[in-house]
Amino acid sequence: MAERGGVRLEDVARAAGVSVATASRALNGSTRRVRPEHSERVAAAAAELGYLPDAHAQAMARGTTTVVSLVVGDITDPYFAEIASGAMRAADRAGLVLVITSTGGEPEREATVLQSTAVLRPRAVVLAVSRRTDGSAESGIRTLHDRGASVVALVSDDSDAPGIDVATPLTIRNRAGAASLAGALVDEGHRDFVVLAGDPDVVTARARTAGFVAGLARRGLELPETSVTAGPFTRDGGYAAMARLLASGHRPGCVFAVNDVTAVGALAAIRDHGLEPGADVAVAGFDDVRMLADVVPALSTVRLPLDTIGETAVRRALGEDVATVFDGEVVLRQSTRRTG
Repeated sequence: MAERGGVRLEDVARAAGVSVATASRALNGSTRRVRPEHSERVAAAAAELGYLPDAHAQAMARGTTTVVSLVVGDITDPYFAEIASGAMRAADRAGLVLVITSTGGEPEREATVLQSTAVLRPRAVVLAVSRRTDGSAESGIRTLHDRGASVVALVSDDSDAPGIDVATPLTIRNRAGAASLAGALVDEGHRDFVVLAGDPDVVTARARTAGFVAGLARRGLELPETSVTAGPFTRDGGYAAMARLLASGHRPGCVFAVNDVTAVGALAAIRDHGLEPGADVAVAGFDDVRMLADVVPALSTVRLPLDTIGETAVRRALGEDVATVFDGEVVLRQSTRRTG
């Protein structure tokens, strides 16, 4: 038996006059009942001897731990970093430990990461990954659920990704937010649009693209399929897509990038082609991540309360009755402001 602070579990059991198994159940919170007088003697012996219970043994006895697991797509993406900040605050307030695991943005790793997370026997799990349409994470989500973890998944407003049926959804209205942004940009006087759509297999990217196209349609503008460009859901993906567009001789009036980091890549590509973002080509993003507050020109976007979403997801996973739907707010700034 491993020592804890120099005192063994056998020492506690001997001092309390009980078996090692009884001492273990009393100290580790087993679901098997221990007679009250035995529990009292074990607790008193442990306190007198300075015994520190084994956290792993406690987890095995209870079937769960004091761990809350947050699984994100890419921790270097400020979108996920802000969600993690709020999740950490909620876990801390509950006296729990937040363990953050990243898939690195690699969908083929997601199922493996979820299986590894299940080994931790977390009390609750928040899935803040870039959900895909192929259901690649379904088995991992079910394993977490079957092991007793409360699972909350961030989903889009039109998400039908497999595996979510065993998780509690926290809905982000991506489609609705993108549609509102489209209408606001038309109201600013924009008519010639291109969408940097990210990866079409990522549910969030697909919802935002579809919402933006629908928002334009409601204003009487039909966006040709050729004006929707797919690519990685990243800064470099935005740069490459914008550079290809400009190299082809097409200079749109306004570019909608389906997240802010993609928009930042587009801004850089516009500058590298000798143009001025916001003046020669308008650019809008989605998320309003705080880390990009100093981007020049200031970026028009759809603001999501990412920090609050992370906090709420953990609270919901722990059983609190909290909001489960989040709307975006259109914020128009210099990057789309028409000057003529």
